[in-house]
Amino acid sequence: MAEKGASPRSKMIQMMYLVLTALLALNVSAEVLNAFIKIDESIRVTTENFQTTNEQIYSEFVKSEKENPEKTKPFKIKADKIVEESNKLVDKIQELKLLLIKTADKTDHMGELDEHGHPAAPESLLKSKDNTNIGGEVMMTTAPRGEELKGMFDAYRDLLLGMVEEEGGNEGMSNSIKSNLNTEEVDGHDGKVSWATANFEHLPLIAVISLMSKMQSDIRNTQASMLNFLLSKIVAGEFTFNKIEAIVSSPSNYVLLNQPYKAEVFIAASDTTKAPEIYLNGSTTPLSVVEGKGIYTGSTGSIGIKSWGGVIKLKKPGTDEMMEFPFSSEYQVGAPSVAISPTKMNVFYIGVDNPVDVTASGVPAASVAASLSGSGTIKKLSNGKYIVRVKSTNDVKINVSAKVGDAQKSHGSMTFRCKRVPDPIAKVGGKSGGRIKKALLTRATVTASLENFPFDLSYPIISFVASTTQNGFTVSEKSSGSKMSNAQKQMIAEMKSGQKVYFEDIKAKAPDGSTRNLGTVKLVIN
Repeated sequence: MAEKGASPRSKMIQMMYLVLTALLALNVSAEVLNAFIKIDESIRVTTENFQTTNEQIYSEFVKSEKENPEKTKPFKIKADKIVEESNKLVDKIQELKLLLIKTADKTDHMGELDEHGHPAAPESLLKSKDNTNIGGEVMMTTAPRGEELKGMFDAYRDLLLGMVEEEGGNEGMSNSIKSNLNTEEVDGHDGKVSWATANFEHLPLIAVISLMSKMQSDIRNTQASMLNFLLSKIVAGEFTFNKIEAIVSSPSNYVLLNQPYKAEVFIAASDTTKAPEIYLNGSTTPLSVVEGKGIYTGSTGSIGIKSWGGVIKLKKPGTDEMMEFPFSSEYQVGAPSVAISPTKMNVFYIGVDNPVDVTASGVPAASVAASLSGSGTIKKLSNGKYIVRVKSTNDVKINVSAKVGDAQKSHGSMTFRCKRVPDPIAKVGGKSGGRIKKALLTRATVTASLENFPFDLSYPIISFVASTTQNGFTVSEKSSGSKMSNAQKQMIAEMKSGQKVYFEDIKAKAPDGSTRNLGTVKLVIN
């Protein structure tokens, strides 16, 4: 019974071992032995076909190395190692086959010819086909050749599995290698037997030869699979397109006077290890190519639109034919200019945050920088957004620069006037004059505000004086702050309808820190 979970190859060996043992017990007939010769011949034909396939696959490595040596080289090195080790193992098995035949028949038959006049395969001329002792004697008894061969199989198998792992792993490939090159123990009459015992001991010599031919076939089959696996890695990641276009890419098609214009010219489906040839119109010298992309630097010595173009030449895969892809583009050269716009007014006011937008034509906002000359500061909020604070009425200047390439270049400047924030208008109970109810006035506060001014500013009231005429005399009461004092409330409470009250010497604190005198507010009691 075959071991549960064993590979198909292992099961086949186990079954063959049982069948051959049974045949021995039945005194194997000449017809059965001759059948093994037919099997061996068929296996040898298969092996030759595998070898032809291997040679064809290997020729693709040679061809690829000529066309693209940089990409092919690491895979070609591994392919050479596989070919070397495969030949070494196949030749070793052939050497052992000849030793078995020579030991059994006391000759190697290498001088005899077949019916077509070609050197005959020595096993086809074997006289001692039914000898069941030679296999074990040559491979196991006189020398541990069977175990040595197993060691070579194990080393070959581990080499291939290691290569598969280095290339990212492939479960199907690994399982195929393990199955074709399996050297595990198999089931025998009295339990498990070694790989060498199962293949070489107590078997008719022609059966041993057939098994060894199958080993050679398995090696060539595995060799073909591995070469195909590595060949597929050379073209892995490449794309096939039914349309290929020339692409011109530039960070900006608008540049400043005397500043360099740069663009990248490349095939959309490019290979950085296989550079195309790129020529400008009218030039026989190709552009410099970096990672598959041509680098072009255009002239910016004059203002205007600059047109340019050329052709990209790329070798068609597998041939010497050159494919050509024309391209064209243009860029505009303009004079440096700068736009500096105060967000709310055309002047800067002392003591307040003056928002400013700063841009430079043709330059990304992130590359623009602004500085202030004069009494004040400028603070960047975000790309293109700034806050300016000034300290005096002297003019200030904003200077703008931008990074072009690796250098910071000046893009111009603008001068601004600086002014004090105007005085606000004082109000009592929300009125700047007119009539007011006595009860409302006693609860009123004094306020100061700027009307029709773009900044929302606060002017806290510091103090004010309320005065009126009582019994022919002027009565005045002072308050610290914006609310009526108790004395002022009492004075207002004693006033009569039609009597006038004056709020004078109203003082407020401005945003710039100065104290402003806001004049007088006259109200009449209802």
